[in-house]
Amino acid sequence: MPSAIKHDHELSSKGLVSVLVHSQQATPDELQAFLLKTFPDNDCFVTPSAFVPTPASTGIPHAALIGVDGKLLWDGHPLGEPKKIQELIDAELLKVKKGWGETSEARKVRASLYGKNDLGGAAALIAALADGEEKTTLQGELDRRYATQKKSITELQNQGRWLDSQAACKALLKDVGTKAEWVAEVQPMLLAFDNPESKAELAADKKLEKIVKALRDKKRDGAPKAIEALLKSAANTKVGERAQRLLTALNTPLP
Repeated sequence: MPSAIKHDHELSSKGLVSVLVHSQQATPDELQAFLLKTFPDNDCFVTPSAFVPTPASTGIPHAALIGVDGKLLWDGHPLGEPKKIQELIDAELLKVKKGWGETSEARKVRASLYGKNDLGGAAALIAALADGEEKTTLQGELDRRYATQKKSITELQNQGRWLDSQAACKALLKDVGTKAEWVAEVQPMLLAFDNPESKAELAADKKLEKIVKALRDKKRDGAPKAIEALLKSAANTKVGERAQRLLTALNTPLP
């Protein structure tokens, strides 16, 4: 886990996605308590069940590396071949930056779409392609990426991460460029952050983020009381639900 978290800290901004898969029968509260108390700086996605195409593990810990095209590149003990793992990661991140595919046009589109996250630029490049299988494939990738990023704005809100949601919405509006149909969908989503309910969520999230920062700095003593005080004013918000989950984790003994 320290190795995975280190890779995530160093390379997530370049395109690496780190997923920690738990399979030792702990409850969600126990899992969150373990992560919070043992690895407070963890930003990796955590799931209690495997959903990636990897072979069955032969022991713990077990890791796998999946390429940009969804193919399994390596699996095994994560500390067994650190040099090989790093080389494979570097090669895949280079693909993200420069794009991949059999033609220069496909590589340009993917470099714009994945490397720069320039959805508007990728749309313009795809529009200039001749009709055919390649254009259809790339258009599908673009549509899925836009839909995923738009959906994440709402998902972050449901998780009580309103500051992240607002930042994601601002970024998406910038990334879609001048594509009118996308601007017409994203701009109202951004304006909605100015309504009273959203402002209440954002204000509560700012307070909760200060508590989370203190926890990451291993200053835990005052966190439960600070969360309880926050819940008095944010009990009926999504941020309040997140704060309650955090408080439950803090009060859950490790198994």
